[in-house]
Amino acid sequence: MTDIPAEPKVAEVDPARTDKMVLTGLLALPALFLTVLSLVPLFLLLQLSFAHHDEGGLWTPSLELTQYAKLLNPLFLKVAAFSFTLAIGTAIVSVAIAFPAAYFISRMRRRAQVTWLVFLLSTLSLSEVLIVFSFQVLLSGSGAMVKALMALGLMSSAHSLYPSFGAVQACLIYVVLPYIILFLYPAVSQLDGDIPAAASTMGASPVWTFLTVTAPIVRGPLLSAGLLVVIWTVGTYLTPLVLGRPQNWTIGIQISNAAMTTGDLPLAAAQAVALVSLMVGLLGLTRWLSGSGSVEP
Repeated sequence: MTDIPAEPKVAEVDPARTDKMVLTGLLALPALFLTVLSLVPLFLLLQLSFAHHDEGGLWTPSLELTQYAKLLNPLFLKVAAFSFTLAIGTAIVSVAIAFPAAYFISRMRRRAQVTWLVFLLSTLSLSEVLIVFSFQVLLSGSGAMVKALMALGLMSSAHSLYPSFGAVQACLIYVVLPYIILFLYPAVSQLDGDIPAAASTMGASPVWTFLTVTAPIVRGPLLSAGLLVVIWTVGTYLTPLVLGRPQNWTIGIQISNAAMTTGDLPLAAAQAVALVSLMVGLLGLTRWLSGSGSVEP
């Protein structure tokens, strides 16, 4: 009797493993694209920062540290210090306003929350150019702000409120505030609603509970929101250029002047590399301070 050969066994395919491989393949291309899009410009910027500056806005490939030595110029250090002071001040004020706003929005009825979120999202359609020039009209000598201050007796004569540091600061806060409220909203909406009641049974007032219990729980998102504001505003260009005086100009304007006015592209590249390096260091510091155990946004 002839033996019938056994059929070859077909390897079983794990559906979960297949889905994981497909997902990895789908994400690989966008990840590779974003990596190339980020690293290639950074590499070119770094290469340009070591180049030799020639007259007439030209440059020659080289490995010089001349441009980095110019970063110790007192004028550049003063502008950099002002830029970070402006950015940190904007971050503190913005987060101090956005956190309570996001918290109280998250405690409203569902319909009221949706209304507020739609309103905040609609404000994001306004470009920075439109906002800056609106502030220019608002703060002018014949603007509504000056008229209101004169009606209240807070100004004796009509005069423009810009250019000034206050105008730059106010405009930057207005620009970033909707973003920070929307950024903090998911984190504060996850907070346990029984926390205030539990703290009140211990004799804590609502304000004290908010500052000592609620705020530390979302320490990570708060620090991340502050870092986001600093990154956005430290190199801001249009707002200080239109609403500020030369002493209110930021490092973004300094880099633009080095590249466009003096034609020193290697110096502008070195300044940009220094700014990116400081941002990376600040990001690492914020990540370390955030720690673990906080509510992630």
